Amino acid sequence: MSVEILLDRRRFLGVAAEVALLAGTQLVFGRPARAAVSLDTTRKQLRSIIVERALIVDDPWVLMHAVLPLGREARHGDERVLDLVMRSWMEPVRRGEERYAAFPLGVEAHPNHFLEIMYAVAVPADRAFASPLGTTTRAQLYAGARALFSPAIAGSELSWTVSVFSAQMPPDEDSFSNADGRTFRVSAIVEAAAQAAEQGYAETLAAMRGEKPYGRSALQQFPCNGTHAVQGVLEAVVHGYHGRELRARVQKLLLASVYRLTAETALIDTHLGGAGNPLAALNADAAKLQIIGHTLGNLATARRHGIYTPTAAGERAIAAAHGELAAISGRLVDEHDLDQLGHQVPRAYAVLLGDVCHALHAIDASDG
Repeated sequence: MSVEILLDRRRFLGVAAEVALLAGTQLVFGRPARAAVSLDTTRKQLRSIIVERALIVDDPWVLMHAVLPLGREARHGDERVLDLVMRSWMEPVRRGEERYAAFPLGVEAHPNHFLEIMYAVAVPADRAFASPLGTTTRAQLYAGARALFSPAIAGSELSWTVSVFSAQMPPDEDSFSNADGRTFRVSAIVEAAAQAAEQGYAETLAAMRGEKPYGRSALQQFPCNGTHAVQGVLEAVVHGYHGRELRARVQKLLLASVYRLTAETALIDTHLGGAGNPLAALNADAAKLQIIGHTLGNLATARRHGIYTPTAAGERAIAAAHGELAAISGRLVDEHDLDQLGHQVPRAYAVLLGDVCHALHAIDASDG
């Protein structure tokens, strides 16, 4: 089997056979248990990977992910990451007589992804950056996001736009027009994102009800294994969007997310366990890192804002996920050959670095 196929998590998630889970929450992961690792140790291990690897690449997607845990002053060499990315990869988009600040999808991967990160790390609206448009502010990037908004964006890709628009436009002032003169309401965009998330999580919810075994579904084809679908609508609730019982619907998605901390990890261990194969073992850890890190980040946001309070079983599942994350971070530092991964499959390496950034951001949010 080629390294490329071995490390293609999306392909794995699309073809893995269903795995029947025991009833209830089984807090068992596929590898032998390690001695407990302190939160500070896990934080230091993840941070070392970001500082020594993520901050030195010339990949804007990875660099912007590093901004999440390290903050808006994070530096790539002698230059702030945000300044470098704006100067080097922002491209003006023309609509009629106007030019708007934006990042190409080939650079940021999802509509308004980089802008959402700027909001997450509280970049001031008037922060000025050198760019191909001249001096450009975060506020101008937001104006570009509104002007260039398209209703053709798939529901699974709306998360980052929902996070930005719901943060900027309150529910009672949520109407805006794009550069084509079409009028939209943020509440309608939020609802589209919520429905897409619910469709994606439908089979997970069925498994939770005992109607079917947990296994592959459309959800694994969503960005970051479905975790961003929850993040966008969760942040909309944080920003005051409660129409159509959105808060209760998001709480249901959060319950499903906690369930997946065990169910998805068991699925990964079953099909990518990697016994005797170092690259397969790294692939399994990378897949688990992605869902655990993103999910713990969502749960930290929900708990901080009083949207979700875990049951005792939920607390145990979350604690077990933190323990698994600690074990993975240790293996990434001490066992896995990340240099080989970066040389042979650079895109998989970039995705791994981005997920390390999400994991550290989640730990800091959970600890706070």
